[in-house]
Amino acid sequence: MSAALAVVFFAIAAAAAARLQLPPHGDRSVHDLAGLLSPGAVEVMERRHRELYQKTGVAIVVITVKRLEEETLADFAVRVGSEWGAGKKGQDRGIVVAVTTDEPHIFVATGYGVEGFLPDGRVGAILDQYVVPPLKARDFDTAVLNASNALVAACAEEYGVTIGGVEPVALPPAFAFKGFSPRLLFLLFLVVFILLRVFIFRGRGRGRYGGVWYGGGFGGGGFGGGGFGGGGGGFGGFGGGGFGGGGAGR
Repeated sequence: MSAALAVVFFAIAAAAAARLQLPPHGDRSVHDLAGLLSPGAVEVMERRHRELYQKTGVAIVVITVKRLEEETLADFAVRVGSEWGAGKKGQDRGIVVAVTTDEPHIFVATGYGVEGFLPDGRVGAILDQYVVPPLKARDFDTAVLNASNALVAACAEEYGVTIGGVEPVALPPAFAFKGFSPRLLFLLFLVVFILLRVFIFRGRGRGRYGGVWYGGGFGGGGFGGGGFGGGGGGFGGFGGGGFGGGGAGR
């Protein structure tokens, strides 16, 4: 038994060691580790993201990598958001745009605080409309710039602010996709389950005691967010924001 546990432990440790190690995030919002972006594109996004964070508390982080060996792009994007703590703790308004030269090429991970107006379906629609065409042409510069522009525009629209240099885009409405949120479906299922328990035990209680017994309760749980509290002189968008796996990729 101990030998089996040791094998499992070393396998997990080896997988963790093989994952791409994240560099310090510093005070930048764009981390072009794969060298896919032009200096001009990086400068434009840094300016947009800094102003957006200052006005809304939404922290958009872009990271590019050449390839991933031991995790999916979606898992990597969520890990970046959690380990770097994009967004302020408690508000959880972080967005991570992860890009790789392998397929799938892009994944946008959303923090808890932005999932209401950026549900998975809406993020996917934004990618299909503005990001996939340049990605097919291997034009990563335009693809990432378009993703940044559309996400900043969606956030600015939600919070009623204006961000300099953001081009107007036709965004699909958030309400058109909210009904398909996996988290919403889970919550609806949970409510139905609780109601069924109440009605079942109410019938039993009346039969035996003439009263109502609601049975046991449901223990804790919930959706938590990890991350480090970070500093930042320029961008400043790393403050322990939480991520739970929401987002979309292409």
